[in-house]
Amino acid sequence: MSLYTKSVVAIFFLLFGLVAVICMLTLMGRAERKIGATFLRRLHKIAGAIFAVMFLVISYFCLHYVEMAGEGLSTRAMFHGVLALALFFILALKISIVQFYKQFLRYVPGLGMTVFGLAFAVFFTSAGYFFLVTEKTTVAGETTSQVSESSGVERGEALFDKQCSFCHYADRTDSKMGPGLRGVLKKETLPVSGRPATPENVTQQLLSPYQNMPSFRSLSEQEIEDLLIYLKSL
Repeated sequence: MSLYTKSVVAIFFLLFGLVAVICMLTLMGRAERKIGATFLRRLHKIAGAIFAVMFLVISYFCLHYVEMAGEGLSTRAMFHGVLALALFFILALKISIVQFYKQFLRYVPGLGMTVFGLAFAVFFTSAGYFFLVTEKTTVAGETTSQVSESSGVERGEALFDKQCSFCHYADRTDSKMGPGLRGVLKKETLPVSGRPATPENVTQQLLSPYQNMPSFRSLSEQEIEDLLIYLKSL
């Protein structure tokens, strides 16, 4: 699953959480309701169940990502993981109280709001960050498309730092999450895929990746050109 797909799934995850919270607040805070209490409880239960299932699915792919990253996780990714772990435990506690410890039901609304607050924070440290960085990178590429090749190296380096440095070293051939890219276009073949080391094959790898690398279809032609200029300079 690509980063873009996981980010879109995370939006729906947050929306189902929001539906569950609105149902809960409506049930608790409004004496007169246009929608019946029975329907609201059922909708709250369904939205909450979908929210929990989506959380588990997203967590599975994130754990796979953590396994691939090893010790190369960024500070943001570690903070994201801590928030997700807290979300898991509080959600499990809320479900346990509802199912088995009904004498503590008075705490469930507060736990529900805490779960949604954590879900909001988890979303914006991952999917929100992804969309923000992608948008900034696209705007930067569109506004600097007419500058010289030397500026292209600078833009390519900045783009590499934002989009690629988490997984690849630029100044060495050692592996990080992916292979180091020093001199990558001076070799006969590309690492991992074994394809000829040409700009065309690097572009193909960015748009239709081989194996576990995420796709970067959001990159403009100018951004890809800048990145290739930078890779040639390594």
